[in-house]
Amino acid sequence: MRWAATVDADLRLRRLGRTLRVSLAIGTALAMAGQSSAAPAGPATSGAITARSSVPGDRSPNILFVLVDDMGFADLSIMGNRKVATPNIDRIARDGVLMTQFYDPAPICSASRAGFLSGRFPAELGFISYISGRESNAALGQANWLDPKLPNVARILKTAGYATAHIGKWHLGGGRDIGDAPRPTAYGFDQSFTTFEGLGPRVLVSDEERQLAEESAKLGNGPAFWEIKTRLTELYCDMTVDFVAQHSDAPWFVNLWFNDVHDPWAPGDEALSTVMGHGDSADDDRYLATLVKMDKTLGRMFSRLEQMGEMDNTLVVFTSDNGPSSLQRYYRGDETAPGSVATLRGRKWSNYEGGIRQPLVLYWPGHAKAGYRDETTVASGVDLLPTLAHIVGAPVPAGVAGIDLSPVLRGGQVGPRPALFWAYGKEGAEKQPPQPTQPRDVAPPFAVRDGNWKLLAGFGGVDPQLYDLSSDPGEAANLADSQPTVRDRLLKRLKRWAASLPRYKPAS
Repeated sequence: MRWAATVDADLRLRRLGRTLRVSLAIGTALAMAGQSSAAPAGPATSGAITARSSVPGDRSPNILFVLVDDMGFADLSIMGNRKVATPNIDRIARDGVLMTQFYDPAPICSASRAGFLSGRFPAELGFISYISGRESNAALGQANWLDPKLPNVARILKTAGYATAHIGKWHLGGGRDIGDAPRPTAYGFDQSFTTFEGLGPRVLVSDEERQLAEESAKLGNGPAFWEIKTRLTELYCDMTVDFVAQHSDAPWFVNLWFNDVHDPWAPGDEALSTVMGHGDSADDDRYLATLVKMDKTLGRMFSRLEQMGEMDNTLVVFTSDNGPSSLQRYYRGDETAPGSVATLRGRKWSNYEGGIRQPLVLYWPGHAKAGYRDETTVASGVDLLPTLAHIVGAPVPAGVAGIDLSPVLRGGQVGPRPALFWAYGKEGAEKQPPQPTQPRDVAPPFAVRDGNWKLLAGFGGVDPQLYDLSSDPGEAANLADSQPTVRDRLLKRLKRWAASLPRYKPAS
């Protein structure tokens, strides 16, 4: 397979030089990554079984889970972006399965990531926003970190015989003033390498969000070195290839979670020069350049893995954690902030479609139906755990909210799924999470989707909004008054679910 980003001799030499320099800084970090953590590691994983696929006659696939940070529903060129092209991501989407009714577990990073990893609705675990400092978390009713004793994707795969690594952004505990959170290795990862929103071996960004990096440096709890933001994605991809090279004799799982395309964007001058003027503003140019550079870096990594013979039996899962940024500083008059949601309503921090709906790419040569675009299956990040468990032949833990999506890989269908729920904020809390700048994007804190119907409501079920997504994906026509039977049925279910969530407890 030829990827759009080919590796020429000059690039190889530059990468080799960079790899040698980086190795001096991170060699010890990687060696230490699988060792002690700052919290109990949860259930032991001794007695691991040999990885065995549920697909007859096949070894379990390697699994690469690529999670982008703050990408819009329509940012990929295969999803309609005409400003720039993302040929490498488009390629795995065209050679695999592309799902367009896929939902993030939450409209915000930490909560969404908790849902991806655990297979449960984040609010049930105390995740209703992003993890900040202790005081802010207490005022919101937000957990300081994900409970490492919970069953999760990494531990399930490790128990099934996989070599496991987390590389990239974490944001499930650690950072700011929280230095006693568990490291990623407490969750079933053999090795971890993260950034300032996590502990253990990590890279600290020297030019953007410097304050957060300096706070992380003061915490200790793992070796760290400094790097500029534009180099992080290449660093993460190089480390992924290195991990795969060390574990090619057994199935491997890599959680590859990028800092791209979260603002502030740092594409570098060379990448920016290639897209200058393609965007609607200078901010949009920087966003698009970051997107294009990420795609090229992924293409180089895919090419290297292919040369190693690792892509033939690798399942690549690609999506984003929530919608694009909605901060005021990225609006100029009538301009829209960078990141496209097409005709959807809402962005990051919103339970409307633009804040929680993403494309999902599933690429697995010989197993995923090439060229299959699924526009109808309603899927969620909480489905990742049961889907991967089924593929490797592992049992699904009790309490998981997701369903097995593996039939979609073959172009099949899944049965009627249980309803999906979202909570962004906590009733009675001292403060609530941030909201989008534009009034039309500010959504109620609770939402449920059941079939084609989606209902949103405020705390206590007030001011319900009802939308038929089959005819109105842009959530423009509120049918709450004209469809009282549907409204009342879904509102009852939503209120019952909300009542089951952990209650806010003021700090003593």
